[in-house]
Amino acid sequence: MNYFLVLEKRPKDFMPINIGILTKDDLHNYTSLQSIDDFTRKYLEEDIKKMIKDNNLVTEDYLEGKLWVINENKYRYKLFTKDVNMSLDTFLLENIDNKQIMNKFTNIYLKYSNDNIERLKEAIKNKEVNVILQILFTLDYEKIRNIYFYLFANCK
Repeated sequence: MNYFLVLEKRPKDFMPINIGILTKDDLHNYTSLQSIDDFTRKYLEEDIKKMIKDNNLVTEDYLEGKLWVINENKYRYKLFTKDVNMSLDTFLLENIDNKQIMNKFTNIYLKYSNDNIERLKEAIKNKEVNVILQILFTLDYEKIRNIYFYLFANCK
């Protein structure tokens, strides 16, 4: 499935942004969620909009809109920017003793996978952050990303 960085002027009115123009790198293919995240996480949303404006990629009315990543089915994904700066390993290290947060972590993990759940619960119980991360990183990138954004929004 292909993904696109877009500006949304109004609901379902998207203008795709050619990241290759922003980076001056037309050889790199920015059609995966991870490749778009690799680009956007280096900047604040305002910086990306300024780059878009400086390259005359959209009209002013689109610049008032919201940046998203969408897939071919027009499903929206939050933008992974510089100000979304939580590290999963640091998050786990800081919260491994917090049963409420670790329960939230387990529940969001269960939303995306039942694989290794007993091993995950055991690792949480034994406070084995490396094992927790190993289990988490068996998931595909989109699932890890969704878990990350949930934790970032709900467990600070």
